[in-house]
This record gives sequence, structure tokens and C-alpha cells, in this order.
Amino acid sequence: MNSQKTDQKRFFIHTLGCKVNQYESQVMRESLLAAGYKECLSKEIADIFILNTCTVTHHADRESRHWVGLFHRTNPKARIIVTGCYAEHDSDDISFLPGVFLILNNIDKMKIADFINGNNKSAQSQRLDNEIPPSITTFEGHTKAFVKIQDGCENMCAYCKVPFVRSTLKSKPVKNIADEVRTLVNNGYKEIILAGICLGAWGKDLFPSEMAERAGLKGMGLVDVLREIDKVPGDFRIRLSSIEPKYVTDELLKYMSNNFRMCRHLHIPLQSGDNYILKNMNRPYTTDEYKAIVEKARSMIKDVAITTDVMVGFPGESEERFQNTVNFIKSILPARTHIFKFSKRKGTKAYDMADVPDDFIVKFRYQALRTATFMSSYYYRSNFLDKTLDVLVETRRDKHSRLLTGYSDNYIRMLFEGPDDLMKKIVPVKVKDITLMYTLGEYGEG
Repeated sequence: MNSQKTDQKRFFIHTLGCKVNQYESQVMRESLLAAGYKECLSKEIADIFILNTCTVTHHADRESRHWVGLFHRTNPKARIIVTGCYAEHDSDDISFLPGVFLILNNIDKMKIADFINGNNKSAQSQRLDNEIPPSITTFEGHTKAFVKIQDGCENMCAYCKVPFVRSTLKSKPVKNIADEVRTLVNNGYKEIILAGICLGAWGKDLFPSEMAERAGLKGMGLVDVLREIDKVPGDFRIRLSSIEPKYVTDELLKYMSNNFRMCRHLHIPLQSGDNYILKNMNRPYTTDEYKAIVEKARSMIKDVAITTDVMVGFPGESEERFQNTVNFIKSILPARTHIFKFSKRKGTKAYDMADVPDDFIVKFRYQALRTATFMSSYYYRSNFLDKTLDVLVETRRDKHSRLLTGYSDNYIRMLFEGPDDLMKKIVPVKVKDITLMYTLGEYGEG
């Protein structure tokens, strides 16, 4: 590998993983365009391939390696740049893959154009506190715009590798967040999604709570960000990405209940509905505590959608403990549930845990839980039959039905007939029919 200047100017970006990664890919895109590089929509004509990787599961690692191989086969002469969380932790493995020209850690990818041109040194060990945090002006290929306001996680869940690759808490200053939102709203975005590795931890590094307590002052938190964004003029709404249970505070719920711009939606990861498994996962709550948060949110925010994440196959998950999770999902009835299978990640506490369920059992449990979550979603959506919801229309039609599609503020995906000029607009859609998989609507108030 080397990083000498190249005349190759056509780049292609492929992104794996979370909303933060998607945001950071947009930062790289705008950095390269500003430096005179040109993006190509087809990988077949690219001179430079950029892979923004994920390492949450071993499948994500394998997918990253697959894409490097695919890039190299597509154009053996092209230069492949690998960045993201897999590159952060496993750069030695990546360096042996054919065609890899450059490996960038998560800090350095913000200055990717400089690295390609060979005129920057790694910032791996630096805290870039004096630099202007990266921002975006548009969000290529998306109807909604993600804004990364926070990086880093220190929760150390037993199964999770993320704290090893994004450990340092870093909050974007609130003025920079508001300025970025203002730019995106001015460029036509009707929904801003605030994202972070641990979104609710925003502000902890700016004014740690223990310092605030000693000084008799209140530290800054997520609600302070929301208040500042609310000063931005324009017709837009705000959605929170995933937020850990401990950060779903009374202050946040009260703010959401009283602000018309806030989407009535909270994605609160659960991971398991069994207290023994939660404890072994190092999740800092019980099922009763989680349920109390959900009930409080529903009591304070009318028609709020609660969505969640659940893991199957964690070490020690017996049939009884799995059924506890299924029963708990039935008791809280999330509007949507993302299910994923336990994946051994080297270095985590769960890596050496015994009693990992067999693969065929995990597959069966996955399907059983999936059935329960479909019924839960159906129950939630059925509350809105014959009601009208405000839907942000996507820029692409549903690929199967060719109907327009979009999400209400409370995260109901709607399918309905209408012209293309409704795309990127928030329009009224009346819920006309509900199936296990789909919610069908009719454009207009009637």
C-alpha cells in the first residue's frame, strides 16, 4: 500500500452499517467533490473504490471482505480505500486483501481527499478539538437527512465490539448542529434525523454530569440540542435515531410531547425480555424498568411509536428465557422490532461465554419472534385505520407495487397512489387498509 498522489479521479462509495456510517460517507463524498474528484454511480467505471465498513457482527466483517474482492474483480487497476469500524480494529487483516491501496481509521476518513493526495498525516491519536467538526450540505440518495451529533460509546455491553472502535465520547457543538440543520432545511429536506453512536450521551464530554453536580449546575443534554434546532426557521420535522433506555428522561418526553416538530417515535433498544440475559449482557435495566419507560412515553406522547432491537441466541438463552422475550414483546407491543442474531466478537465479554444455542435453534427462535413482532406491529397500526397521517413521501416508489411510499411521523410506512410531484413533500394520507406486512393509504384528507 502507498498513499502517493494519483491522477485517478472517479470514485465510487459503498457504505455498510449504521446511520452514522451513512452520514460519514456523505462527508467523504462532499470532501472529494470539493477537491475535484467525480462520483460515478456505476462501480464499473470507477478509478477509486471507497468502502465504509461495519464490524457489529461477523457477517458485517465478511461482507466487508466480499466487497473488497468484488471491487478488485471489477477493476483490478483501481485503488481500493477501506475505512470504517472494521478497518479501525482489523487493519492488519484488510492490508492483505488484493487491491487495497489505503486504510483509514474513523477520524482520518473525514479528510479522505487529503490522504488520497498524500498530503496529510494520521490524526489517530489526536483529539481534534480545535478543528471545525465535519458537516454536510445534502444527503445523496436520501429523502431524509441524517445529522451526526455525537460519536463514541462507553456502555460496554457484553456482546458489542463498538466501544473498541469508537470509544471516545465526542459531541458536536450545538451551534454547529443548528447551522448544519439550517443548511439542510434550506436545501429542501423535510425531516432531519439526529444520529450518534450513543445519541443520548450527547453533552457528557462537553460538561460531564459529575462536574455539573459538584458545581451545582445542570449539565447539557439532548434536549438542549433540540431547543436550539427548534430556532431554525422552516417547515421540517425532527426524528431521533436509536436512544438507550437510560437517556429517555422525563425532560425529553415532556419536550417531545409539547413540540410539533418532534416525530412521535422512540427507538429504544431492548435486546432481551429476560432479566438473567439482560444482566449477562451488561444491560443496565430490568424488564420492569424498561416497561415503565415505555408506559411513561405512551402516557406523555399521544400515539407514540415505540420501536426496538432484540437479540436471539445470546449465550445462556434457554427455551424458557427465549419465551420470556417473546412474552415481553407481546406485553409491550412495539410498532416495529429489529431482530438480530448473536455474533461472537473477539475481545468482548460474551466471546468466551458458554451455552451458545445451536444455529438451527437460533433460526427457529428468530422466526418465532418475527411472527410475534409482525402481530405487534399490526396491532399498533390498526389503531390508525381511517385516520389521516402526515407522510413524508420518498423519492423512490415501492419496487414491488410501484406505489408511492413514505413514513408518517410515528413511523408507519404507507403505500398509496399519487403523482411523482408529491415526492419529498409531507402530505396527508388516510389509512385505508392494514395487512401484516403493509399499510395502504389514500392521498388527501378524505
